[in-house]
Amino acid sequence: MKTRFLISITILIFFSISLSGQTNTGTLRIFSEEKVIVFVDENQQPDYQNITLPSGTHYVRIMNGDAKVYSQIVTIVKDQVTSVLVETTKTATPVPVNQPVVQKPAEAQPVQSSGKTGTLNIFSELTGTSVYLDENKQGDDIKQINTVPAGSHYLKVMKDGVSIFGELVTINEGQTTTVLVKNDGQVAEKIMESKVKERQEYQNSKIDVLFSSNSLSKTSGSSTLFPGYYGYFGYSNSATTTTQIADFKIIKGGVEEISDRALATLVSNQSVMNAYDADYNTWSNVQSNGAIVCLVGLVPAATIWVDVALKKPFLHKNPTGESMNFAAVPAWEWTTFILTGLACYVGYKMMDAPQKNYIKPHYYRVEDASKDAQAHNKKLKEKLGLPESYDIDK
Repeated sequence: MKTRFLISITILIFFSISLSGQTNTGTLRIFSEEKVIVFVDENQQPDYQNITLPSGTHYVRIMNGDAKVYSQIVTIVKDQVTSVLVETTKTATPVPVNQPVVQKPAEAQPVQSSGKTGTLNIFSELTGTSVYLDENKQGDDIKQINTVPAGSHYLKVMKDGVSIFGELVTINEGQTTTVLVKNDGQVAEKIMESKVKERQEYQNSKIDVLFSSNSLSKTSGSSTLFPGYYGYFGYSNSATTTTQIADFKIIKGGVEEISDRALATLVSNQSVMNAYDADYNTWSNVQSNGAIVCLVGLVPAATIWVDVALKKPFLHKNPTGESMNFAAVPAWEWTTFILTGLACYVGYKMMDAPQKNYIKPHYYRVEDASKDAQAHNKKLKEKLGLPESYDIDK
């Protein structure tokens, strides 16, 4: 009898030790698109994506800066994962600690860890996306994820560095869960809001063609009119003609006016560049030739003037020995001085010829300039990752 009692006590102790060695815990995962601070039972958690907690109920409080965005009692199930998705807002209003909930989060659901799996199909109306499951990247433009553990998972879809989709999805054992990522106005708005630098660069580099039209009136002839009691009397044979003047300007970045050559360079319009360069080269050649003519005339004219100024000139005789003795200067020397001086003046006027005499105001027609401006803006949007519809009819 005593032996049987000792055996029973030994078995009871062994069973108690075995029970005490077992863990009665589950896992809590918090998912948020923004960095948050998580408190569980008022204890701050440094890593809130894998929090091991005793099974049962716990008070979870989540802060985004000074704003409380989540306050809820969460049930932790033994050997299961409970996921919570919190949609934070930067403009959230701080609330008292005793207020229970300020924003409705996605409902927490447990994830079975028994090895049972399902399939997740993802249909997206956008391309160039990156797919994350429980913050683990699955790849780009992923359409299907196989062998996903049954339960709830955080699915996030990114495009151009912006989260365009983030939800908890439930995977059932042996079944396929389908998710649609729509391309709606909110997605485009999110992407555009994130492209602050790109939009600023586009505004600084875009090209606009501004068309203007003015009327110019010109009166010719003569008239003799005198004021009278009832009006004017006399005669008039003057005529007035009105001319419509149309012009356009090419504006870069909304403020800087650029030339046709600059626009042609941006879009590689070779015909416009060639036409402009030909006229520019003609103007440059005229200036160069003018410099040569001026130099050719200046050297002999200066030489003669020095000779006239000397008391002992080297090109003619000076009987009196006086400086600047114009009477002793022979006619040929005066003639040479005048001709070379005229040549120098002609060369100077050639160098001083205004550029507008050789280079036309425009090498584009306004419609062609508009087409090239649109082509430049389209290419600029593609480079910056902006949609083609951006800035149209703005």
